[in-house]
Amino acid sequence: MAMTPISCIRYTVVCAALTALTACAGAGKGAVQGAASGAVAGAASGLISSLIFGGDPGEGALRGAAVGATIGGVSGAAKGSQKAAAQRDKQYAAQERQLERYRRDIGDDAFNGVVALAECNYEIAIANANAASRSMNSNHALSGLWIKALTYADKGDDAVARAMYPDIIRWDRAVDSEVKTELRLEKALQELMQIRAEYQLPKTCNS
Repeated sequence: MAMTPISCIRYTVVCAALTALTACAGAGKGAVQGAASGAVAGAASGLISSLIFGGDPGEGALRGAAVGATIGGVSGAAKGSQKAAAQRDKQYAAQERQLERYRRDIGDDAFNGVVALAECNYEIAIANANAASRSMNSNHALSGLWIKALTYADKGDDAVARAMYPDIIRWDRAVDSEVKTELRLEKALQELMQIRAEYQLPKTCNS
């Protein structure tokens, strides 16, 4: 499914991590603007990965942020040296491998959707979540369901989010009731807002 058009400038981190996406062809490593952008993508995708594969959503977000932030981690004092260049290349490669793992875990559409959600682009988040939920890969489809529910909850459309609980329960072995689903959703939503706050994005999209 073709992505909803998004600015290559706004999504440089996705372009750097997923160089196969032709929408941002040529952006490459040089398009990434520091550790913060990578940390947002890493934290957001790590959050969803932890929802699908188990574990604490907050811990998953922290691990993802740490991975994303490896880029730009070279100290200012070392910049320009051959050693720093080699270290920087190694950090780029490590970040790309880990973000690629998150992408494989949750799928392209879910990855793009949760990055859009972190940046308050609801329309893009829902479009990608819908695409993910139709995937033949059950993990990708479940990722789409969680992202869609998170998006509606973040928008304040709680009734729409709750209407998705039966589908989530059907596919997610980690939850077996609407109460547990809501608790997990609320925790993930709090972590999402924390990710935004930590990387200078609006904590809530109407703020």
